[in-house]
Amino acid sequence: MSRLWITGTALIAAIATLKTCLVMHFALSPAQATPLVLGALFVAFFMLTTGVAVLAYGQVKRNLNSERRRRMAPGASEPVAKETVIARYAQDWALSQAEADVAIFVAKGFSNSEIADMRGSALSTVKSQLGSIYTKSGLGSHYQLMAFVTDEVCAMAKEAEQAPAAPARIDTRKVLPLVGRARRAAPARDAQDLNHRAAG
Repeated sequence: MSRLWITGTALIAAIATLKTCLVMHFALSPAQATPLVLGALFVAFFMLTTGVAVLAYGQVKRNLNSERRRRMAPGASEPVAKETVIARYAQDWALSQAEADVAIFVAKGFSNSEIADMRGSALSTVKSQLGSIYTKSGLGSHYQLMAFVTDEVCAMAKEAEQAPAAPARIDTRKVLPLVGRARRAAPARDAQDLNHRAAG
């Protein structure tokens, strides 16, 4: 943090110096450019630039906080859940649907082989998708992704406590990808449907 302040102060001083030099060169005669006048100009420009920087920083911080609250606040149909976090960040990270599905499984703590089994895909495919997820998100491992999602869920829950809303329900079958299970369960459902139609 102190490094940021030092860098910011140096940048403001450089801008104030540049403005003072420009005024000295274009607006003051050599007789008027006394050290006292130049010092006063520098202090005035330094204070003005500092004021503008503080206002700009405050506005950017407010905008970022507002965007974070908007992103994390659960909507009417979105509960505070790991699926919600992945669904919201998938667009920012430009994840494909398959990568978002894999990210949800990782956030829930499944291993690569478990994810491959549940998705009905090869282990190498899951590893390739994970590599893409880590590259796009800037997170380096299972643990970093899990920690990130957990932190976001906690922040969302805290936001929800501060502004209580009606409890939201969600059909996890719509959010949680179970491609492999859906394939195995499909023949049983088809047989049940045929039996039901025949009985009706």
